Amino acid sequence: MLNKEKYAKEIIEIACNGGNIAVVNGKLENCRKTQCNECNFNGGTIRDCEIKTRKWANSEYVEPIEPQVDWSRVPVDTPILVRHSESCGWDRRYFAKYNNGLVYAWKQGTTSWSAEDPAYVCEWKYAKLAKSEDQNVDKQD
Repeated sequence: MLNKEKYAKEIIEIACNGGNIAVVNGKLENCRKTQCNECNFNGGTIRDCEIKTRKWANSEYVEPIEPQVDWSRVPVDTPILVRHSESCGWDRRYFAKYNNGLVYAWKQGTTSWSAEDPAYVCEWKYAKLAKSEDQNVDKQD
């Protein structure tokens, strides 16, 4: 799914109000109501802004890793839910590490105790902390 598809309703609402889109702190805003230096599309010139906006709109949507989670402080072996794309179901895994902005989990549901190799981890595009209500998620290995 592209960003323009994910945010279609918000984009239409902003356009119908006579504005262009801006992304500020991960949220869509009306360009006319923001400061250029706060916008992700700021490039110095209007042309740079248009190019960056178009590139963002036609890029694949990436669900942000939960911003309220400080993954660098999550203990190893904490239950998490992970998936590679929006169309996939959530897989149950155990947190392994957080490195360079990526969440890693132990492969095949292992933990630090049961994994035979410390490198037996996999990076995931989408991750969130498991909650008690997540216990009903279908298990997919």
